[in-house]
Amino acid sequence: MKKLILTAIALCIPLLIISCSETPSGKEYPRFDAGDTDLLDFRFAAKNNSVLPADAIGTLDGDTISITVPHDASLDGLVAEYVTNSPVVQVNGITQASGKSANDFDSPVVYHVSAKNLAAREYTVTVTKAPSTEKKITTFALLGTDAIIDETGADIRVSLPPKTSLKKLPASFSAACSQVTVDGVVQASGVTLNDFSVPVVYTAVAENGSRKDYTVTATVIPAPWKEITSFVFRSSDNPALGSDVPGTIADDIISVVLPFKSKANDLAAWFVTTGEKVSLDGVAQSAGSTRNDFSSVRDFVVTAEDGGQRTYTVDVTVAKSDAKAITRFVLDGEECAIDEDARAIRVAFPASRPLGALKAFFVTTGVLVSVGGAEQESGRTENNFTNPVAYIVKADNGSTRTYTVIVTPTAELAGLWNFEYTDAAGYTLFGATQTPGVQGNSLRFDGYDDYVLVPDSADLTLPQAGSVETLVKIITHKPYAGIVHKGVRPDFSDETYSLQFWGTDGTVRFLVTGASGRYSYVDSSTKLSTDVWYHIVATWNASEVRLYINGKLESWTPNTVGEVRDSAGGLVIGAQLADTLYNSSWRNLGMNGIVDRVELFGRALPDTEVAARYETIKTAGGEALAAYLMHVASRHSGLMIALLGGIAFILAGLFVFNRRRMRAGG
Repeated sequence: MKKLILTAIALCIPLLIISCSETPSGKEYPRFDAGDTDLLDFRFAAKNNSVLPADAIGTLDGDTISITVPHDASLDGLVAEYVTNSPVVQVNGITQASGKSANDFDSPVVYHVSAKNLAAREYTVTVTKAPSTEKKITTFALLGTDAIIDETGADIRVSLPPKTSLKKLPASFSAACSQVTVDGVVQASGVTLNDFSVPVVYTAVAENGSRKDYTVTATVIPAPWKEITSFVFRSSDNPALGSDVPGTIADDIISVVLPFKSKANDLAAWFVTTGEKVSLDGVAQSAGSTRNDFSSVRDFVVTAEDGGQRTYTVDVTVAKSDAKAITRFVLDGEECAIDEDARAIRVAFPASRPLGALKAFFVTTGVLVSVGGAEQESGRTENNFTNPVAYIVKADNGSTRTYTVIVTPTAELAGLWNFEYTDAAGYTLFGATQTPGVQGNSLRFDGYDDYVLVPDSADLTLPQAGSVETLVKIITHKPYAGIVHKGVRPDFSDETYSLQFWGTDGTVRFLVTGASGRYSYVDSSTKLSTDVWYHIVATWNASEVRLYINGKLESWTPNTVGEVRDSAGGLVIGAQLADTLYNSSWRNLGMNGIVDRVELFGRALPDTEVAARYETIKTAGGEALAAYLMHVASRHSGLMIALLGGIAFILAGLFVFNRRRMRAGG
């Protein structure tokens, strides 16, 4: 029995030795054949690799070993545990210790197994990561605004700034998954466009094919804005305004200054607002179309998208005028030239004209005109114009402008009588009455005993050359009526020059008389009609006498008398004689008509200047002198016409008999 027990123990000793050989725990296995190069087991034990939640066991297939680790495990630094009967295992020449040596398995690793008999075998170990199950959207943003991600509810919510359009927006996101899709379309962060005006479902797809849906809801924050950023009364909306009138916005006050004389009671305001609506007294306002009365302060209420309100007070005023121009200036009846650039007003008067007390008629855009601090009344205030006079015009807004009135005496202008004032110095008015003329006032003569007498002076003789200019309208024809006549004696012995009517058919005669009493004269071919204004100019010089009507030469004749004689006779206007009658029938040979003005020049005006002066007067005059507006005359029977013609013939014969030369004035 004792021998059997010893034999049994002897048989068990090798088994104990085998069980105590190297194991995956580090103990040695019993040695087999000296040439064995097998790897019997290969794994990454969790106890040696903190990145692994459990052992990763390799699959041996010939000389290849395949092993799979979790998808998030790092492959660099993994420690392999293996079973082999080989005494030497190396990787890249480095001896390995099972369960201790670490290697980088990002790429296949070759294990070199050597037997004691020098036999060797190589195993290629390939480690792969298991497909990830992760499917998570970790960040999400629209237009730079980060969203709030509720992972539990799989909701993504983002609030965008006011007034943001939600259509066609690219979302920027990051995700832990293989891809993100919307309706099956793979999304590219920051690139793919989607319509976020409705919720959008983003699907996170894991590497293993599992999915998770996130519902993205984008909202736009209601705007708190409630400003008026621009306010203007446009001329296109308000035709009465000549141009756009912008308002000035300061805090909650909008100030608008309308042009002078504008009306503020019916205006449409154009405005730009950041709010949702604008109202006035509860009435919604439409920019550029809603009309309101702004003659008093009005409150515009702006309501924001979020319901907040802001009130703007609109204060509209009408500007005071800055106009301060003198647009017309007539001095002692004479139209003056206004040089706006130089702020000068100029006029020429005869050298003999007294300038000490002249009245000025003026038109101004200002509110006050003063001279030397004294307020001026147009057409009534007198000033001394011997030296330049400063007229100061004040605008409604208080600004001023100064005009200098300069009167230039000229010897070329021998006489000027415009009859603007009946009390003017330099002549005496007998009977004639003031009436409106072509330019300002004129004198009406009754053809009975009216006349104007200008005292004789050396300026009126003009022996070498001269011109007479006047504006005339006939009311009825009077025999041989005088218009402008130098001389007062009924025998015409002091006659110097005479512009008169010849006969009763409207013929105009002009004559000049020399020192011997001889005269040269011209008659018009035009017969002046009644109730029509005519511009008449007569000129003379050493060689000829000329007569013009309405700017055109009527006739001329050589001057056969030489110098015009000098006489003490005064200048009579509106008749040939003054206080001495020619006879009881023709009295002072006065005209029944109107004389607007008379100018006497110390030279013979040339044709071009006569025409130009007529055009100037025609343009400025209230009636067209060239129109020859014929008033319908009373119709007479043939017998009456013959009777009147016979009487005229008899009277003319008597006149010839009583006077050696038929000219009733020369």
